[in-house]
Amino acid sequence: MEITMNFMNNHSIKYLIFCILLSFTIQTNAKQNYPINISAVKVDSLLWDLNKLSNAPAFTWLNTKNTVRSLAFDGQMYKGKPTRVFAYYSNPALIRGIGRGNQKYPGIILVHGGGGKAFKEWVEKWAADGYAAFAVDVSATGGNDDTFQGNGPGQDKKEKFEDIALGDLRNMWSYHAVADVILAHSLLLTFPELDANKTAITGISWGGYLTCLAASLDNRFKAAAPVYGCGFYSDCVFQSDLKKMKSTDSLKWLKNFDPSVYLPYAQPKFLFINGNKDAWFYVNACHKTYSLIKPEQRTVSIFPDMKHSHADGWAPEEIKTFFENVLNKGFPLMRVGNVAVQDSVLSVPFQSNISISSASFYYSNDVNALNTRREWKELKATIDNKTKNVKCKKPEFKIGFFTFKDVRNLSVSSEIIFNYQKKSFKNTP
Repeated sequence: MEITMNFMNNHSIKYLIFCILLSFTIQTNAKQNYPINISAVKVDSLLWDLNKLSNAPAFTWLNTKNTVRSLAFDGQMYKGKPTRVFAYYSNPALIRGIGRGNQKYPGIILVHGGGGKAFKEWVEKWAADGYAAFAVDVSATGGNDDTFQGNGPGQDKKEKFEDIALGDLRNMWSYHAVADVILAHSLLLTFPELDANKTAITGISWGGYLTCLAASLDNRFKAAAPVYGCGFYSDCVFQSDLKKMKSTDSLKWLKNFDPSVYLPYAQPKFLFINGNKDAWFYVNACHKTYSLIKPEQRTVSIFPDMKHSHADGWAPEEIKTFFENVLNKGFPLMRVGNVAVQDSVLSVPFQSNISISSASFYYSNDVNALNTRREWKELKATIDNKTKNVKCKKPEFKIGFFTFKDVRNLSVSSEIIFNYQKKSFKNTP
């Protein structure tokens, strides 16, 4: 009897220890879950399950030997079959070849554009700059790994636009790409070297489009920098793709996949970067996109004659400066106020604790030409660093904006001013 009781006591103690350890494991995992605040996204019948996407997906390291590691994580079901998503990852310790390190780093999600892939060198750039950098591949390929098969939708017009006629919105490329970006963020947030309160996202071209969508839906991001890509696809080069579709299908696409639907609910701070002559994302669409974000929550930088490429899209130092200010309280980009007109003079106030070295007003009267062929003129402006104001004589113009450069050679713009009415392809039901 005594032997039996001792056995039962030992068994009970072991069971109790097991329960305590199990409870600790569950609590530890719970602490690693960083849920999206779904109540902030006030749209009816949201396509994405943000509760599910808040959870880190299962993943596998494909390469752990290099300073930039590769991995694959579980994506969404596509046409009834599971998908895998390729990504590159590194951080300041890994890029130096000293392991993953024991410091906490801010994190960044990097989203490539159309025809692109996850770029290892983009990860290298941000890891060297002090970030835990995660480049997600939304092309269903494997970066530089030609053997990787993701089994998700490709980047062709069929998967991006035409397949909407088949009826299942969850088989569209945009649905999968946005979900993959959010899942990448959920996974990154669980990495022990990440400071989970300091994450940002930047994307180029179609990746900028995805950045607008993901940052609007995933309010765990603190900052976002879409480059080129924006909303209002009915006012971009892609209006031709929408016009080829049945009107019901084009309206369905715009209702579910255009960033303009979700940006009014976005919580991160935004830096919008574009060129004034971009071949894909036109200035009027860019203007309408950033106007959906509160003025105190956005910064705009329009680069005259900016080229359109991945390398040109990740080159602006303004992106890092913007993120450093939001995430690490670094020295900010200048702030620009509203353009005013008085006595045939254009003026705009600015806020900066360092001097402005140059300012110009770029303008055009050519409203009928393609965005790439529009002729722009430059008018040098007068800078008063004491009163924090920039002025120039008001030329005859129909489109215009101010650009500023500070002593660091960092550029910020005023909002784009439109002095004409432009008809646009209808983008609401």
